[in-house]
Amino acid sequence: MITSNDLDSIKYLPCLRSRRAELRGYRELRQSTKDDLIPLISLGKLGTTSGVQQVLDAVKSIVPRAFIDINSNSHQHCANFSEYLDPAGSYAAWRDLFNGSENYIPTAVLEQGGNVRSYIRQVIEIERRHGVVAIRSRNGAHDLPALQAAISAVDDVNNILFVLDFGYIRGAIAPRESEARRLISALRTIDPVARVAVVGSSYPRSVAAYGEENGVLEIEERELHAQIGGDRVAIYGDHSSIFSEPFEPSISRYVPRIDYCLEDSWIYRRYRESAGGYVQCARSIIQSPDWDPAFTQLSWGAAKIEETSVSVPAGFAAPANWIAARVNMHIERQHIVSQVNDDDDFDIDI
Repeated sequence: MITSNDLDSIKYLPCLRSRRAELRGYRELRQSTKDDLIPLISLGKLGTTSGVQQVLDAVKSIVPRAFIDINSNSHQHCANFSEYLDPAGSYAAWRDLFNGSENYIPTAVLEQGGNVRSYIRQVIEIERRHGVVAIRSRNGAHDLPALQAAISAVDDVNNILFVLDFGYIRGAIAPRESEARRLISALRTIDPVARVAVVGSSYPRSVAAYGEENGVLEIEERELHAQIGGDRVAIYGDHSSIFSEPFEPSISRYVPRIDYCLEDSWIYRRYRESAGGYVQCARSIIQSPDWDPAFTQLSWGAAKIEETSVSVPAGFAAPANWIAARVNMHIERQHIVSQVNDDDDFDIDI
């Protein structure tokens, strides 16, 4: 069972969708990492599986414990997702999915223009049944009155995790910092111990604009977290090195690319088949001063890069498993970083 003490122990909140590549990356994490984490998983189509219950069952087989929400983005949502967004009975259909699920907590459905009374009753019922509740906000100031109302509705504010999700933030750190500070301050005006995670993604939809064959991408969500005051102010969260905004997929030719995840940046190599393809990508990364041989013992994804420098493993001649490898490396790195508290030099009030 997930308790308020577990919420207190969260140092890193990875957010993922129920896509094959993202779940594969998570599945290949070290068991000790999975034991430490409580990710937030959005239920959407998983390959040919498009029923919410079936996708949830698949997630449970991979992720030991999690907060769960529902993906309503076009091209990503499950076929029957709207059934679970019905406010009847305080979102009873959504909550009933989790009967008997002690390690899986439904996030409160928070819809723009939704029924506020049903939303509040839902929050109360989730806390009553599961002991804790997570509330994810993607709409900032618009959601603020509902977030504040939840603080007053629950038995204990320590049972809530507010997840402020700012989506894609590359090139927009300053306005997102200001918004995050305003929202956190407003929540803590109601209760000064309100627990907040700040989530964003700076991984772009395409890396080609940052360098044809190689490049470095700063992890700007780490900068956002530091600018608002780091761990003393909020839990660090991200989209696990995935572009966070919905877009319509298209069929196109791809250039072989491998990403390598560092603490505060992603580096990539991108070579066409005529220039060596995946093998050359892997060799170039290993020859980079950023390469850490010891990380191959901690990350399945890093080990696959080392293996590919000799020959391409089965299943790794296409992008999907390299997305899984990046997700795996990123979560392992950020989990390690989050175990070290670097906030001793900060004295920042929100």
